Amino acid sequence: MSTQLSNFRYFFLARIYDAALLWFYQPLVRRLVAAVNAEAGDNVLEVGVGTGISLAYYDPRKQVTAIDCSLPMLQRARKKAAEHPEVQVDLQHAAGEDFQHEAGRFEHVVFCNSLSVVENPGQLLNAYYASLRPGGHIYLLNHFTPERGPLRQLDRLLTPAGKLLGFKSFFPLSPLLAPDATVKIRHGRAGYWRIVHIQKPLSPPC
Repeated sequence: MSTQLSNFRYFFLARIYDAALLWFYQPLVRRLVAAVNAEAGDNVLEVGVGTGISLAYYDPRKQVTAIDCSLPMLQRARKKAAEHPEVQVDLQHAAGEDFQHEAGRFEHVVFCNSLSVVENPGQLLNAYYASLRPGGHIYLLNHFTPERGPLRQLDRLLTPAGKLLGFKSFFPLSPLLAPDATVKIRHGRAGYWRIVHIQKPLSPPC
């Protein structure tokens, strides 16, 4: 999604985002960040931080870089960060596709409900996986389309509405995963929302 389009759309959505999603989304975010905190390594990148729902849950020892392409969302995230000065967070205005960083800088990369709003999620995920430090971790929190069943058909039917709102309704997980990655999946709400933990091997496969 372009930065210009995101700023236009989220100028309106930022005002209702927390009220609409916090009751449902906050427990899942708390679980995801707890998984990040439990792993070794202090350098964290959160791609698409939104209004900053996650920021309060990071361990103060973690050094968090959080980016978002929406200025209205970032303004709200900055307010949340100010309420938790113990958290080390650097908020930056950048799209995930454009964020420049050196390979190996981050041990953890987090996508909280943000991967399904980019134009080419598989390409973006592969780029961050490639630049991840060996042994590092990627965490995804998102809805993922089931492999079969009525929800899969519903996601297909909702594709036009998803495009209008700026996200991919039909969003299967398997095409996104690197073949050499270790993947752990924790099911959230009704098995539809999932926390996916992807670990990069310490050394490339022979």
